[in-house]
Amino acid sequence: MRKITAVMLVSITMTVGMEALRPKVANAQLFYPPASDRHSLMVMGQGVARVPADTADIELVFSSKDSNDELQTQPSTLSQARRKTLQTLLLNDKTPIGQIPPTPVENKKSLTKATLQPIVDTLVANRISANKIQVQINTNSSENNAKILVKVEKPTRDRIQEIVGTANKATSKIENLAINSVGVEYAVNDCQALQSSVYQSAMKDAQSRAQALATAMGVKLGAASVAEPFYTLFYPSCNSKSGVTLPSFASFLLTPTYDPDAPAEVEMKKDIFVTYTVK
Repeated sequence: MRKITAVMLVSITMTVGMEALRPKVANAQLFYPPASDRHSLMVMGQGVARVPADTADIELVFSSKDSNDELQTQPSTLSQARRKTLQTLLLNDKTPIGQIPPTPVENKKSLTKATLQPIVDTLVANRISANKIQVQINTNSSENNAKILVKVEKPTRDRIQEIVGTANKATSKIENLAINSVGVEYAVNDCQALQSSVYQSAMKDAQSRAQALATAMGVKLGAASVAEPFYTLFYPSCNSKSGVTLPSFASFLLTPTYDPDAPAEVEMKKDIFVTYTVK
């Protein structure tokens, strides 16, 4: 009876062990496709493709400011405010003990479309169609900011620099208004063509690496199996929106902050996993 029990336990242990190994094999195949025999070579191909941008979306973020912002940060002003608060507590008998009355603060002037209209007029005078300019007022934000969105066809680096410089110059002429940030996002109209180019680049890179390894090993390459990394599922598809491309993993996480020295082009990166049989 003890021998039978022992045999059953060993059988159960082996079954559980095999089941535990199966997920590991499945996870490994997410990175490299299986080869047709035991002799194989696995490499990663990294592709890069760059083309001139067809459009550029410029985002100008504005905020209002006044003299009170600077005064409140000065030590002498803060000391005066504390003294006034203390005098109010001593002289006002109706103020409960331990309660500090709120210090009156002047509200900032709310931004409106009329506030930004001089900037819009300046951009139109700089050969930008009015229908390519959009003004957005953020009324729900306590920061009281607004945006001017500009779409540019066939952009160049010099043209983007000219538009941003024009907006900065026009803003400097408006009292208590400043540009907080500038963002530029480039796009292409034919995303599929760019995607095809980057796949070819990735496959060429994989073949080059595999051939170098095969030469070092003294073997010849056979058939290839290709798989994409799992993280490409987090990228938007080319078909999701016209003019939007598949980004690289790094650019997907970062905001398109404006770089005056960056060329007006779209860059796409792709990674692939390739397994070659060898003989």
